[in-house]
Amino acid sequence: MASDPDDATGSAAVDRWTALDRGWQALALGLGVVAAHLVGQAL
Repeated sequence: MASDPDDATGSAAVDRWTALDRGWQALALGLGVVAAHLVGQAL
């Protein structure tokens, strides 16, 4: 499916990410930011 030869590495993860709805992307990004913040506070 990927037309770019450079896109061979991690293209499955990229396809899965781009297939997500924008709302789910925002939710996942927000949870990642919160998790990173909590880890930073714990250190």
